[in-house]
Amino acid sequence: MSDAENSATAPQDDEKVVSRPRDSQFSAISPNAAGWFGAGLVGLALVCFVLVNWSTPTSSLGSAALAGTAILAIGLVALIVLSRAVGIVEPSAALGLPPGSIRALLALGLAIVFVSVASWVLGGLFDPTGRAISTVQMARGDVDAYRKNYPDRDYIIGETSVPVKSGTPTDVIVKVYLKQDQGMLDMAKQILTISATVLVTVVGFYFGSNSSSEALKSALAGLQGGAAGPATPDAVLGVGREIAGVATDVGKKMTALGSDPMAPLAAALRAASPDVQAKLAGTLVDAQQSFDSLKAAQTDLIAKADRAKELSATVKPDSSAADLMQTRDQLVALRTGVTEASRKFDQSLAAFTAAKDAILQGTAK
Repeated sequence: MSDAENSATAPQDDEKVVSRPRDSQFSAISPNAAGWFGAGLVGLALVCFVLVNWSTPTSSLGSAALAGTAILAIGLVALIVLSRAVGIVEPSAALGLPPGSIRALLALGLAIVFVSVASWVLGGLFDPTGRAISTVQMARGDVDAYRKNYPDRDYIIGETSVPVKSGTPTDVIVKVYLKQDQGMLDMAKQILTISATVLVTVVGFYFGSNSSSEALKSALAGLQGGAAGPATPDAVLGVGREIAGVATDVGKKMTALGSDPMAPLAAALRAASPDVQAKLAGTLVDAQQSFDSLKAAQTDLIAKADRAKELSATVKPDSSAADLMQTRDQLVALRTGVTEASRKFDQSLAAFTAAKDAILQGTAK
């Protein structure tokens, strides 16, 4: 290589070397920076919470729900940033969080909503007064005439004495409130019941999902543990015998159907009346499709069983442990495929049997 070529390639190499730290610097977030960012988000959530509660009535259920939603959303963003910074990332899970995080957040959010609704409903039940209508200061002697304008069945009137100098008439402050509407209270009770039902459902789903996940993990661990057992010649040949047994069972079921099980069905339908033929034509098509699926499943199963037989033939008493493990893994994979093919065969057989019975019963004279 000439000196000119070396001088031409040298800057490029230097540029690559220099650019790598720059890329790595901006492609990752340090835990320290992520911690400060997460703390800032939490602080922002608290500020939003204070502003919402300061600018709206404290008894407003909507403001409480809005503030709770805001702080939960910002806290979720902070949790995502922190989890990514420390390396807790699950690409297959929602938002990259550890499995179960979203279910836990939903359950927590529903619990907050339930507590808010419950406090609102109970506050309305224990407070008989409704919206304030008027507040008037008047002489005590005028109160009775003023009360006549507001019937007791619809309004609640409260009186508060006003401190005055001695020797002067006493004034009172009269406040008029609407009575709580019984229909609104009933609706509030229904809302509370619905919220409790939703809360119980979501919490049950959360714990049920966790139980299902644990059961699935245990089952997979058991299967993997069984597959990772000792690779002895007898154990490997045992897997091959299982596959052969499934293939034999499927072959017996197929033989029991006869050489051409569709022929009697087609003949019975041809001998039926035109109305019956029109009615059962679709059923005959379903039977043919189910029978084709039967044959396809059996063909797949036979191919896998033949492959398992070939692998079993390679197992010798003096086979090495590495060869036995390789053969065992291949046979276990074949056993999984054979089990799936057998399941499809049984489903197709059930569908074919149902269609066959419907045709034979519909064409019986």
